[in-house]
Amino acid sequence: MDVDVDFYRENAVYRSWADGRLNFAVESNFNNFTGFRKPQRAAAFAVFSHLDSDPAVPATVVMPTGTGKTDAIFSIIIAGLFPRTLLIVPSDALRTQIGERLATLTRLRAINAISPDILSPIVHRIDSRDAAMNLGAIVGANVTIATPAALAQLSDDELNAFAANYTHLIFDEAHHVAAVTWGRIRKAFEPKPTVYFTATPFRLDQQRLNGKIIFNYSLSQAQRDNYFQRIDFFPVREYVTSEIDRTIAAKAIELLVADIEAGFDHILMARCATIPKANKIFELYAELGARFEPVVIHSKSKHRERDLEQIRTRQSRIVVCVDMFGEGFDLPELKIAAIHDQHQSPAVTLQFIGRLTRTDSRLGTAKFVANIANQRADSPMKLLYEESADWSLIIREVSAERINRELQRQEFEARFEGDTDSAKIAALNPSPNISTLAYRLTPANWHPKSVRQLGTPKEGLELHSVSDDGTIVMAVTNEVAPVAWAKSDSIYGSTWHLYLAYYRQSDSTLFISCTGDERQAARFQSLVANTAQRINGDDVFRVMHGINRLKLQNVGLSRSGRDVRFTMHVGQDVNRVMDDLENGRSIKSNIFGVGHAAGESTTAGCSAKGKLWKMDTGAVNEWVEWCDMVASKINDSSIDTAAILHNVMRAEKLQGHWPDGIFFADWPDSMGVDTESRCAITVGGASYSLLDTKLGLPIKESSNTLAVPLSAITPAGEELNLLTIRIQLEDDGYRYSTGQASIRIGNKQHDLHEYLDRERLRLLQADGSILIGNYRYYTHASLNVTLPRHLLSSWDWGTTNIHKESMTHAADFDSVQGFTYQKIAESYDIVFNDDGAGEVADLVAVRHAADHVVVDLYHCKYCSSGHQPGARVNDAYVVAGQASRSAKWLHKGPELFQRLLNRYSNGQERLLKGTPQEIDFLRLKSRDVEVQMGFFIVQPAFSVHEVTDSVMTVLGTSYMYLRDIADVDMRVIASP
Repeated sequence: MDVDVDFYRENAVYRSWADGRLNFAVESNFNNFTGFRKPQRAAAFAVFSHLDSDPAVPATVVMPTGTGKTDAIFSIIIAGLFPRTLLIVPSDALRTQIGERLATLTRLRAINAISPDILSPIVHRIDSRDAAMNLGAIVGANVTIATPAALAQLSDDELNAFAANYTHLIFDEAHHVAAVTWGRIRKAFEPKPTVYFTATPFRLDQQRLNGKIIFNYSLSQAQRDNYFQRIDFFPVREYVTSEIDRTIAAKAIELLVADIEAGFDHILMARCATIPKANKIFELYAELGARFEPVVIHSKSKHRERDLEQIRTRQSRIVVCVDMFGEGFDLPELKIAAIHDQHQSPAVTLQFIGRLTRTDSRLGTAKFVANIANQRADSPMKLLYEESADWSLIIREVSAERINRELQRQEFEARFEGDTDSAKIAALNPSPNISTLAYRLTPANWHPKSVRQLGTPKEGLELHSVSDDGTIVMAVTNEVAPVAWAKSDSIYGSTWHLYLAYYRQSDSTLFISCTGDERQAARFQSLVANTAQRINGDDVFRVMHGINRLKLQNVGLSRSGRDVRFTMHVGQDVNRVMDDLENGRSIKSNIFGVGHAAGESTTAGCSAKGKLWKMDTGAVNEWVEWCDMVASKINDSSIDTAAILHNVMRAEKLQGHWPDGIFFADWPDSMGVDTESRCAITVGGASYSLLDTKLGLPIKESSNTLAVPLSAITPAGEELNLLTIRIQLEDDGYRYSTGQASIRIGNKQHDLHEYLDRERLRLLQADGSILIGNYRYYTHASLNVTLPRHLLSSWDWGTTNIHKESMTHAADFDSVQGFTYQKIAESYDIVFNDDGAGEVADLVAVRHAADHVVVDLYHCKYCSSGHQPGARVNDAYVVAGQASRSAKWLHKGPELFQRLLNRYSNGQERLLKGTPQEIDFLRLKSRDVEVQMGFFIVQPAFSVHEVTDSVMTVLGTSYMYLRDIADVDMRVIASP
């Protein structure tokens, strides 16, 4: 690197660097392994190359923990001849540790990288405002080490003046850079040379580091080159919650004893998430491993330094901590980790693992202990906690996946290589609304570079960029206009706009998006594609194709009448115009709706003029991906838009009285699978988990009052009446009353009647309608549909007591549920008795293959006492409602199996066939393979020969609901 002549004359340390230079030999047999490690030298050369070619662009160096990142930083400062460097570190401990190492350069001297003539830098450590304002110390030092917290005390002007003293900026553990305190420092140094060092260049909050990755030494390379040691995982499987920590501790102590007996100087670390948990776990280790004199260390420890010294001297060999040994902590003897609380962040997990995997010939392999039963971790690191998990392989793959995602983002931006404006646009983190105008355009008429002409006297073009392949255009403008509230030219408002264009040559489709108005979008389109023909009319309404149970929220109609040419309909008013839409008496102008596609909730909007949108925002690459999906629909001439309307949900206002045939009540749609376990109902001072409660059959107390009983199931299995939820229809609305009951959702408490007034129960009517609030919803396609006869079959029940529904124990087969188990058991690998409040189904039967998992839900009901099989509608109500309710488990495979494990852990005899290990295995497998779900109703009260259309219509309600939501059939098993 070039020598700073003036600094050379005045600074003896710098002069020794310039005269002496570094020896960048790589460690090998030839030099007795006294040189640099491969990643250290490669990182240094990559930095030097970058600073020579593009010093104003921040550079990111990715080096896994344990590969020598700190000494690489030191060598870069010295060999790069950085006159005055500011080194930012995340913690006070790291500031002290690195400062001591930098002041001696012990490691670089030991590996013969520098000669005795090269002087160690003069180091200034900033630990207070006074130290940051000490200009004499700053100017007299070669390297200043500071934490963001210490510099946060400076004002913006003071920070800018402080930054002016330095020539280079280095961030260690740079994944923190997106944080406000770190970003403020980065901004103050622009455009001086800046280098980020990190093992994990990604963040869970999706914020960007804004550094170009110039060197990426992967974990797989580190493992291959033996810089990252092999990891042994020792899973324990403990289902009883109260015993989990004891089981983990016992296994970890067993490993420590074995390692010490084998001659290894190892230390055990127990990781906890909170201080109270750490104190509790310390007591456990003090009991089980007293001979190793455990200590507990956290931010509130009174004897922290004393306890650390005990660990260093091996007086203690067990330390319980709360993330104590994080970034920069170096104690190679830490080789056993007992994970009592798992990290959720991949960045933190990789840092944590790196602390224990540093190679040392005196030490054995790193060992991790964790519980894998009832696994609740759903973070990107969840694969670590599976049976027979290979941690060495998994952390390599996870790290590669996360870093590759960052590299892919940079690769997308590299499509605009050489264009400085593209980097500036990307740095804005654009997240526009997902919307577009679509056009047909021949390739010859696509002129992306014409974007440079975008702008008017009042709207200036600030940034513009075209991808290398010419398919994507981005532009940013600044528009100045008078403010709306002032009739004056003396004050103006400034608005920034983002323009996007994407051309798909494969089907000659152009997409245009603009955050401004139609006039601005049209001007942009005329520049880049002046002959483009907008796709409009019925073609754009094809975007609604494939959305089931489509509920239109906004409909605009063009009318043929003289007086009214356009009408807009919102919410429930949409129902009034559905006949006009279907019969062609009005022309669709614009439509927006919500529904289901591929088992997920989705939205879609379109207008006859050609605009298409989704109620969402996203990055530019996500907008491009959405445009690809839109193109596949609007270019498909086989889609019949008239057929789409046949599946649109209608709404009918209920006035004065409740309709007949309301047979089932369920909690609000917002009460999803993930929410139920965090909810509780409180009545009369007693609290009941929502999973232990049951909504009963709705009863019409009067024409306008509907009563829904709510009961709780006691641990003894008895049903306890809690309260009655009443819904009263009013002149133009509804009102819930629940007495003094309340509901807790997570950490928030609500009056139950106020919560239900907002969210509303979902009621089912025998004709297939759904009642929510004071409206009845239905589609023509699903109204009064009977269950197809081929889905109705029978069993010969023999002498089985069909008047008894449930099994009382695992061998009780003289019941509907028990007989069903006997009939199906041979066909499945797992059969789970989930009968009771909060059930998935009475029997959950599972069969697994190599590439999919089958989960069949059997809903069992008994024949009323004193009756024989026949065709009573009442016998269909509850069981049909239960089948509809269980539809919420579609596409929720991992959650379903987790629910079974939770129920099993409660101690009841529920697992009729299979093992909890198999359920846990399928919980993991269901993340990666298709879960095919089947729905069965078992009701011997029905006679196949006597069943009526009334019964078949009630069953058809559930049948159509499941068909629409998941495209699956529902089968009914009855008596002959």
